[in-house]
Amino acid sequence: MRSLNSKPNKYLFIILFITSFFIILIFYFLNNINNSNNLLNKLENSLTTTKNLFEEQKRYALSLAILLSEDKEIINSFQSQNRQESFEVVNRKIKSLKQLQDSNFEVQIHNENLTTYLRSWNIDIKDVPLASFRQGLVKVKESKQPIVSIELGKRLNIKAISPIIENNKYIGSIEAIINFEYLSKELKKKGYKLFVLLNKKYLNIASELKNNDEIANYVLVNNTNINYLEELNLDSLKDYGYISNKNFSFAYFSYYDLQNNHLGYILTGIKNNKHININNSFDYETVNINSEVKIR
Repeated sequence: MRSLNSKPNKYLFIILFITSFFIILIFYFLNNINNSNNLLNKLENSLTTTKNLFEEQKRYALSLAILLSEDKEIINSFQSQNRQESFEVVNRKIKSLKQLQDSNFEVQIHNENLTTYLRSWNIDIKDVPLASFRQGLVKVKESKQPIVSIELGKRLNIKAISPIIENNKYIGSIEAIINFEYLSKELKKKGYKLFVLLNKKYLNIASELKNNDEIANYVLVNNTNINYLEELNLDSLKDYGYISNKNFSFAYFSYYDLQNNHLGYILTGIKNNKHININNSFDYETVNINSEVKIR
């Protein structure tokens, strides 16, 4: 009798074991899906936050450039070609405007022939020809309209340019220049890390970035730790998406110059404590998205 009862017990044990195994397996997969969805939601939020902050800084730079291009003190000193007076006036205005927002910015004034009249950070620099590599300056002179973009020069910055108009004639322009440190600080407050990458092929123009850290085909523009990007396959990136390594996950998007040349990528990183691998990349052309996503 004992041997007859042992068989059903054995089968029951096997069934319970198999059932438990599949329940645990299902729970494991569901938990992974839930963790992946949570991480993806966080990445989407970081992507939206980063793009909004960039647009906010672009609007801020543009308002600064327009304000300064209409300032009578600056215009008078510029028209009289009194560079010392212009230098003092511009830096006084910068000091006053910085109190409105905790954001550093610099100012450059250009002559009618698109050479440097004055740089707020160095009065000794003048008469530098800019037309050959500064697309924004050429466009502002042609259109007599202000413009803002992430523009490539000897550095990579957010640059807003506004024309100086006298009797409906272009006589020069004023540029407000903002780097990425304010954006880095604001994103850090939200738990994000910012990485601005420029394709190394543009280092012949962006000469002041030649000594910056490099990874794959890119140079790091802003001040942060490039080691966080280790083991990322940056060659697989498209226009925007999500990518992970062992410790971090990143939302990223492309940025372009005014002639639609792809310059590089902007990545926002968050901790990937559960080591979830997310690698989704998309092209702007394949989906119907707001044109503002394409940072210029």
